[in-house]
Amino acid sequence: MRKGTGLEPVKVGVIGCGTVAETCHLPAAVQIPELRIEALADINEENAGSLASKFDLDDPLIYTDYRRLLREADVDAVWILTPPKLHARMVIDSLNQGKHVLCEKPLATTLEESEAIKKALRKLGENGEHRILMPAHNFIFTPCYGRAHKLLEEGAIGRLNRITGYITTNLSFYKAKTDFRMQAKGGVIEDILPHLMYLSQDIAGPLTEVSSLNPRVRGRSIIHDVEVDVKLRGLEGEVEASLSAAWSSFVPTLKLELMGERGRISMDLLRTPYNLTMERGDGEVEKYRMGRRILQYLDVFRGRHPSYLNEHKHFINLVRGECNPRVTVEDGLNLVTMLNKVLSKLDEGVHLQRGREVVSIVRVEDNLIDEAVRRAIKYVGGFRFRRNAKVVVKPNVCFKRNTDNMIITDPRVLGSVLSLLRERTNRILVVESDNNSGRGDIRVKKTGVMDVIEDHGAEFINLSDDEYEEHNVSDVTIKIPKTILEAEYLVNMPKIKTCNIANMIISISMKNMFGILSDKKKMRLHKRLVEVLLYINKRIRQDLIIVDGVVAMEGLGPVWGSPVNLNLIVSGLNPVSVDAVCCNIMGINPYSVEVLWRAYRDGMGQIDIEKITVLGEDMNDVKRRFAYPTFITKNVVGAIRTALKTYL
Repeated sequence: MRKGTGLEPVKVGVIGCGTVAETCHLPAAVQIPELRIEALADINEENAGSLASKFDLDDPLIYTDYRRLLREADVDAVWILTPPKLHARMVIDSLNQGKHVLCEKPLATTLEESEAIKKALRKLGENGEHRILMPAHNFIFTPCYGRAHKLLEEGAIGRLNRITGYITTNLSFYKAKTDFRMQAKGGVIEDILPHLMYLSQDIAGPLTEVSSLNPRVRGRSIIHDVEVDVKLRGLEGEVEASLSAAWSSFVPTLKLELMGERGRISMDLLRTPYNLTMERGDGEVEKYRMGRRILQYLDVFRGRHPSYLNEHKHFINLVRGECNPRVTVEDGLNLVTMLNKVLSKLDEGVHLQRGREVVSIVRVEDNLIDEAVRRAIKYVGGFRFRRNAKVVVKPNVCFKRNTDNMIITDPRVLGSVLSLLRERTNRILVVESDNNSGRGDIRVKKTGVMDVIEDHGAEFINLSDDEYEEHNVSDVTIKIPKTILEAEYLVNMPKIKTCNIANMIISISMKNMFGILSDKKKMRLHKRLVEVLLYINKRIRQDLIIVDGVVAMEGLGPVWGSPVNLNLIVSGLNPVSVDAVCCNIMGINPYSVEVLWRAYRDGMGQIDIEKITVLGEDMNDVKRRFAYPTFITKNVVGAIRTALKTYL
């Protein structure tokens, strides 16, 4: 019995003597007189011995097999501090050996393991045996979080509407003895994102939906950065949460912001665990300080975060029957469910996000265009429309011939998209309009595109024959057809090309939307081309962009350039970001393209490639340096060669 306590200490066995035990749990344990470490278990005996020596433990028994510890050591409870894949089995074995359990998050890695834990607890209950199983959701015991939770319950910011969370950690701080974090398929999703998951569910209730997922990989295999949007079932209604996690080279942080109808609460649970800021709707700001000030900034480096001490004190009180559980078994299993739903999205390839753009690049291997198109679309979330919705597809059929397959959208790519659409709807409209090279329907027929449309049971509409609305842009009037305005789902299918018209430099997603206008003579609009394109791309929502990069065009595009065999399909949801990625593929600075720069400045999309999530091929592996659309000798010769091929 330690000095200063009136009861025998709770005797604990530690299973797993790695970095988490050394830097988080043992520093807290040695501060608690009511707790005594009786035994240690680790497959590496040196780890256990080192831990006993470092914390001057009183001759603990050391085991290399945790099952021997459970059978032989005189302990009331165990801590399970091993890699997650071992948790469920160890939890069940410990409960069956009559031990109370504190288990690091998550309690299990699969829903089947969750069921096994529930079954074990149910069986113990039927036999009249009571065991404590406490999930180690340590940050719930952080002082600032506890105060925030109380403020929410008191209605300080009104009904909770939204949660924003951001957590980073520096892997070098772990000095990990195993590489289980690198082996987990979810990477950072399985490592530190669960902290935000359990905090969000503690505040707002269980998960109802994973709305979007945006993972980023390092070395094309390990997810090191992720953003996920979820919906939670709160007592007062649905709550949305945006959660981000990353392994970084910076000082760890865990920021949480709670937004209500009458204000917001913000805190950093890692760096300033004793501080809290509340901003009311009228602009009044209240700062709460609950203890340590300057020294709290050092706690993150010294392994003295207050949450671990508070967590272990709570566990001791639970074992003694002196309190109700702050974190329940149900809370732990809800975390397992949430984690599995996020990982399921990862398996499905549904990687969408809000606030950032995602673009996929897929290489066409062995001329398998269908497979490349399917993968490119899947990377960005697939088709998102109700069955039998009215879908409008806008390819680039700007000319009546397709010399070297570089002028119009490759009919094979169009056919692949139409085949996929037909799996969900029979109402597909393929559209083009008249331009200075002739009627849209004639161009579609002469290039063979009409055959593709008919073969897939779609319908063609010449937008120049459609009803339209007039819109004034700068000092010109444009005609936007009703078919476009009334589309339930719009697919933009441009081609990667340079463009020497009106200093455009490129003709890809944003420029392809010029072809939706009903105007028969579009050359008159070239004097305001940038303004017109900005207006159209703001006014018309594009639900999916699929760029034909099988054969691209450089030089004097959009018609008289030279072919570039890229063998790529590029896909995305935002025309600005898609065009920026295509620029990078072409070796063109997107900031030098006026329409992209102005779109970025107007908040229409991201053009900084470092802030765009690129899935699929590595950008560096697909880059080419395209010839700019200038009248240099190479480009003029290329234009003459193309003209001869086209007309002779």
